[in-house]
Amino acid sequence: MKPSCACSYSGTYDDAILGAISAAGDVPPLVARALVRRGVTDAAAVRAFLHPSLSELLDPMLLPDMAAAVNRFRRAAAGGERICVYGDYDADGVCATACLVDCLRRLQANVFYYIPSRHDEGYGMHPEAVERLAGLGTQLIVTVDNGIAAVEEAALCAHLGVDLVITDHHLPGDSLPEAACIVNPNVGESTFQSKSLAGCGVMFYVLMALRTELRNRGVFDRATQPRLDKLSDLVALGTVADVVKLDHNNRVLVAQGLNRIRRGLACPGINALFAVAGRDPAAATARDFAFGIAPRINAAGRLTEMGVGIQ
Repeated sequence: MKPSCACSYSGTYDDAILGAISAAGDVPPLVARALVRRGVTDAAAVRAFLHPSLSELLDPMLLPDMAAAVNRFRRAAAGGERICVYGDYDADGVCATACLVDCLRRLQANVFYYIPSRHDEGYGMHPEAVERLAGLGTQLIVTVDNGIAAVEEAALCAHLGVDLVITDHHLPGDSLPEAACIVNPNVGESTFQSKSLAGCGVMFYVLMALRTELRNRGVFDRATQPRLDKLSDLVALGTVADVVKLDHNNRVLVAQGLNRIRRGLACPGINALFAVAGRDPAAATARDFAFGIAPRINAAGRLTEMGVGIQ
């Protein structure tokens, strides 16, 4: 049985298996032993563990309501509808909000964001905020990293004639909101294997599916395409910051983001935060995210309001 903690491994090491691991991954014996402790023993698993690739990510269409959500985004962008991305004030929510807003703006969508005040509103959707957003002419609200508990707010959206798409990763309660779509790996009988996605991980999968839909419809344009590679640093940061389980799927997301930062391709905001934190982006690690970068983003939500971002 695989131990709950790799440090407490009490099994034995098979020299043949250790040799095969070393050959498959070109790794020293100590690393081979560490892989055995984690149950990574065959050649394919070793290569996947040591060299995670975006090609190994799961099919985004396995997430519930994904097809409906992507179609709703596409119609809203093409029709010039007023879209509000309703985010959250922690690092995961901020990164996920930035990803969606950036991609929708690339599609020339009429989009803005709203992040509730930690002090005056607290986490999640609120009736007063929904009414305010409806008053701004919002036709579609997309929640990011929240919304799965917004039963009352979903009913209010319907009453006000505002469509609601929920993207979240938190566990649902006894009742689900009556939204147009709910994209959440932990809802219903989803066959999506990675239940540990952070909010920005869910959003990355949404954008993967949206990109594929645009390509299939022949409206894929390199000038306006959702640049998923350019968002990987934000997704990696949000994933580490939310302390979700680093299963293989999340390891892929984090590894890709760190690689982008090390290659000097991070977005200006990430580079600025590395500079302020006195960290070297060329040697970026998950520890830098957890203890140097994420706390500075979280601090913004604790010290002030991020508010309504209208372009």
